[in-house]
Amino acid sequence: MTKPDSGVTAAVRRDLVEIGKRSKGLADSTLAASALALAAELDDRNSATSKSMCAKELRETIAALWAQCPAEEEADGIDELAKRRAARRAG
Repeated sequence: MTKPDSGVTAAVRRDLVEIGKRSKGLADSTLAASALALAAELDDRNSATSKSMCAKELRETIAALWAQCPAEEEADGIDELAKRRAARRAG
């Protein structure tokens, strides 16, 4: 058995950290816990059939988590100009 924070499990934890930056509740959800459990199964000694089934389900679970995340806000040139103007007026 591999260590719990190696391989696929470590990668899923990194994904959940990124998801948590957008939605803490989603990163702590049952779906997130399921992703970690599936990752642990992939890291463990299992048959190739079991691993392929877990890998498919993990891909779908991670995709579902990302799909539920709020969109990341991108910096807009107009927003930057508005911030500069507000700073100029305030200072």
